[in-house]
Amino acid sequence: MKKSRILSIALVGTFMVGLLAACAPAAPEAPQATAPPLATQQAPGNEPTPAPADAQRGLTIAVRSETPSVAPARHTASEGHFKNCLTHNGLFRLDSVTLEPVPDLVESWRSISDTVFEFTLHEGIMFHNGEEMTAYDVVASLEYVRTYPIATVFHGSVVGSEVVDRYTFTIDTGTPNAMLFFELAFQANFIMPASLIEAGHDFTAEPIGSGPFVFYNWNFGDSLTFHRFDNYFDTNRQAHLDYVHWRIIPEGAQRTIALENDEVDYVVEVALPDVSRLRDNDAVTVLEHQTTRFSYILLNNELPQFENVYVRRALDMALDKEAMLMASLEGFGEPTWQLMPPVFAGSSATGSRSFDPDGARAILAEQGVDPAELAFVLTVYSEEDRRRAEVVQANLNDIGVPITIAMVDFAAWLDMTRDGTFDAATGAFTASNMLMFMRSTMHIDSIPAPNRSKIRNLELSELISEAIATIDPTSRIATLEEASRVANEHAGFIPTNTNVVVRAFNSNLVVPEVSATGFMLHLNMAYWTN
Repeated sequence: MKKSRILSIALVGTFMVGLLAACAPAAPEAPQATAPPLATQQAPGNEPTPAPADAQRGLTIAVRSETPSVAPARHTASEGHFKNCLTHNGLFRLDSVTLEPVPDLVESWRSISDTVFEFTLHEGIMFHNGEEMTAYDVVASLEYVRTYPIATVFHGSVVGSEVVDRYTFTIDTGTPNAMLFFELAFQANFIMPASLIEAGHDFTAEPIGSGPFVFYNWNFGDSLTFHRFDNYFDTNRQAHLDYVHWRIIPEGAQRTIALENDEVDYVVEVALPDVSRLRDNDAVTVLEHQTTRFSYILLNNELPQFENVYVRRALDMALDKEAMLMASLEGFGEPTWQLMPPVFAGSSATGSRSFDPDGARAILAEQGVDPAELAFVLTVYSEEDRRRAEVVQANLNDIGVPITIAMVDFAAWLDMTRDGTFDAATGAFTASNMLMFMRSTMHIDSIPAPNRSKIRNLELSELISEAIATIDPTSRIATLEEASRVANEHAGFIPTNTNVVVRAFNSNLVVPEVSATGFMLHLNMAYWTN
């Protein structure tokens, strides 16, 4: 029997994944995946049940975009995060249901003070190069990430770290910090061998971690392959699959056809016009999951067109968010006017706007702004975003603002939005609570990325910093609500919608539940039933 499942957000803690770029060398051909016939879907829960010993084989996954890098500290992209979770571990990992951090490499921890914490590693954790992980590797990795500016925004909680003994170390946050354990679950802080860091090893060519899979090859522009690591330290989470093979298939219709023809087993970004057809296919399970993924239109606040807050508000008011959602995502999501995902504690609609083209025209007239002089280029990188941009183009043309749509590949989008060589761009961001979302997308310290709109509101940044340093949850939420109001009024970017993630896979495949972030966090727990 075919299964179509809709999962709801439980409610959230703090994590993220945004976007960035790199390249890697070509390598030997990946193994051919054996695609199975039919399937079942895992029942809700934190962990799938263990697979039978004879149910092991590989998995081929179709994705839309190439990962920027296989080195954890070199990007902030969900496309890369999926792969980093195969090859590496953090001190903590996120529970896929609660989105709260739970110990991973860490066996135990204790607080020495409000700012200093002591952690003890599991003994016997092996890296892929045969070395045992120690506290020295942890301290070296936490220092290493500081050398890559793109990752340091997710490393801000750690002021210092010191080795106590072979398996024990301390971390100092300097001031009270509500984000520490969440950051320690983020890919930039995944642990690598100190010996390789000191030797200048090229982790972009050969990522070496302690994860359940070992990097095998990257055929750039085509595929990546990872093989099971038989010496994985956590026997309860040992990979059931022999390998995971990722195929890059940019066209949504081709991803669907590949699944229907058993060329791939799992599609990450399902072409939404194909969902109805896939639901009727007994050999396919369709999973629909409400997520914290938040779509918006980046406005380069450093450009003359977008310096005026009233202009940014007027552009927001001119857009029909419901029409955008239907055109781009077939209605899979919810339109939104506030600049933070509404599901988060601390998110507030105070200071936000609504669809009002006449009001938008009036604001521009009051400001003495000629709409024609606001002309800009809206950059997109996917079919869905191009359709969304076409609604934006029609709405803004209605108030006299001409725009041009430019479609680029994902790597170019990342470079342009990081470097500020764009006018406006469609984008999305995934987080697991307000702290990470606001600090990443709105704090001045997060420029150039992931604060890609280049928002430089000092009052807003100070409120975000105050919330991070506030340990009491009630007081922190009150500060975040005030920050939400300031963000809505500042209108640094244009919110469009929250998202429903749609995944489709062979019905003989049992997979971990997709988390509310939309991430695929635990592929080591996936297995086949036949």
